Amino acid sequence: MTTKALRRRPYLPGLSLGDYLDFIEDRFPAFARVLWFDRTGGADALESLPRPARGGPTNGANPRGDLGRHAQRDPMARAHGMRALFTLAAGVTSPERVPRGWNVLDPLGGDGVLAQVFATMAPQAGHAVITSDVAGEMVIEALRAGLPAVRQRARFLFMRDEAVDAVLLAYGTHRIPEADRLPVCREAARVLRPGGRLVIHDFEDASPAAPRPSGGARRPVAVGHPHPRLTAADMERCLALSGLDAIRVHRVHDPLVLRRSSAAEARALLSGHLLDMEGPAVFRDGPDWVAEIPRVALVAVGEKRPEREAPVLRRSR
Repeated sequence: MTTKALRRRPYLPGLSLGDYLDFIEDRFPAFARVLWFDRTGGADALESLPRPARGGPTNGANPRGDLGRHAQRDPMARAHGMRALFTLAAGVTSPERVPRGWNVLDPLGGDGVLAQVFATMAPQAGHAVITSDVAGEMVIEALRAGLPAVRQRARFLFMRDEAVDAVLLAYGTHRIPEADRLPVCREAARVLRPGGRLVIHDFEDASPAAPRPSGGARRPVAVGHPHPRLTAADMERCLALSGLDAIRVHRVHDPLVLRRSSAAEARALLSGHLLDMEGPAVFRDGPDWVAEIPRVALVAVGEKRPEREAPVLRRSR
């Protein structure tokens, strides 16, 4: 299909692909140059994007879901873990040392939470985070927030080869079906520049973010999703089979931290939250009361070398 025909395709709520491309060219010209909608299979991939969901979210009293919604309203709730992810993705000691011009793709980006947090941590880096999501409504919200964003599936990216310095698969990897995980990693590796890094994040099974198994499940799954969480071995396998080297797996402290004006409000956030290990903490921090749920994440990092060598697998202690 010709580029002209593709431009007429519906892409985002109220926008054709052509409308979107014109907007990106005007606002984010460097990003526009790496978009690749007319790649082989691009027309079919566009057609396969889901239509907007009917109806809104349920109003059930799932405490984990409530916490998730509070975390979405407060982007800094996961800031501690995000800081660690950005330093690993960029290969620096802190986000403040990320240079301008470095960029990272967030394929599970929703409405741009990672991008918003990174902007507060590393304003010197500019629009470094490219938010990507399959849901048109999420991408529209990211664009409204002034963020570079693209609607695409993680397993088929509308981006050119060697387009970014890093790819960060985080806070949603449990939603990727097991059969898609290797294709997603290979597609991420394709868009990495030589020397770039692919970072995979998921919570440990024993972490409070992962419920106990039930009904003979092979291992714990994320609430509301049928797929098991990734283990360190899963991550290493995906990175190695994607042709990445210097693979390391880290255990990262990644708490959920929510601030409220009173102790009662902070405790209410944690009411009914099921924990497998140490419990949550409620404490005062200046004028705020803080509800903190300790969580441990597995974070695997693989690098795309200019010259391919046999992958090296290392696990940090």
